[in-house]
Amino acid sequence: MPKWSSPLFTDIRNALGESVVFANWKGRQYFRSWVKPANPRTAKQMANRDVLKQLVKRYQELSGDPEVVAAWNREALPYTITGFNLFIKQGMASNVSCPATGQVSIPFTVTYDLGIPADKAALYAIRADGTIINVTPPGGLQSGKGKTISITLTSAGTYYIFLANGAVMKPGDIPPKAYQAITKWSRDNVNGVAKEAKIVIS
Repeated sequence: MPKWSSPLFTDIRNALGESVVFANWKGRQYFRSWVKPANPRTAKQMANRDVLKQLVKRYQELSGDPEVVAAWNREALPYTITGFNLFIKQGMASNVSCPATGQVSIPFTVTYDLGIPADKAALYAIRADGTIINVTPPGGLQSGKGKTISITLTSAGTYYIFLANGAVMKPGDIPPKAYQAITKWSRDNVNGVAKEAKIVIS
């Protein structure tokens, strides 16, 4: 690996255009040819990126309210990260899916990977008109991947099934609240997209 010593440049790093890369390894400066970084676009990787994109978009929609931002930041304090980072972290570790259609008062199955602490996790069915129904089972949600629960909705409509962090709370509020809901997505590793947990109840 080529090395150099210069009285003018004691520490130089990063790339010079797309020809040379300068770096430092164990106190020794070196340079090498620039190589275009790989950008694999497998369906799995693209689905993962799409989930991340959807989570960022959702947090941005919620963060218009400073009290919501403050509530998420309070929840993130023990982890020494921001509320945004916690929201993304818990969302990326989660998946939730459900059938596309169902019937009033007939149970259907929700499948999930829980990236939220089980003692704080909740499951919300949010209707297209904004109505929020807490469908968390009495015993709570289970930690782990590939878990399933059966839920029943008693009114017709289009619903989105969200995993939520029920511990995030604005002062004086009573759950369920939309700003607690993190993710309604799972990874479609065949088509390379985020798939929302959406069910039409008739």
